[in-house]
Amino acid sequence: MCQATSPKGRGSAVARPRWGLLYAVTLSQIAALGAVEAVHSPNPVRLTVRFLLALGMFATMCVWLRVNRPALDLQDWCDCAAERMSIRVVESAHPKPASLPAEWPLEPVPVDEDFETATR
Repeated sequence: MCQATSPKGRGSAVARPRWGLLYAVTLSQIAALGAVEAVHSPNPVRLTVRFLLALGMFATMCVWLRVNRPALDLQDWCDCAAERMSIRVVESAHPKPASLPAEWPLEPVPVDEDFETATR
């Protein structure tokens, strides 16, 4: 976006993704999964622990992505991006229904049905 290439340091307004936290949590869960494979335990227990560890890894990655979403989005932005970008905001509120005219009938009016009935 900008021509100037300045590395983002500690004084930058853009937070960096915490990759170390993701690596630490997932590697510890992978190590636990390896330990489960090394220990000879009954098959149902091993399957249950495998399932819980795999589910925990995916849940951890999902939470990490949700927490670090702004940092991942803003990672490649420069400090002058706010000056150079314009953002269009489109409101999504539903329009209010048009008011009915005053002469709108309040009671239902019966309709005479003059339809021909055809036999088949």
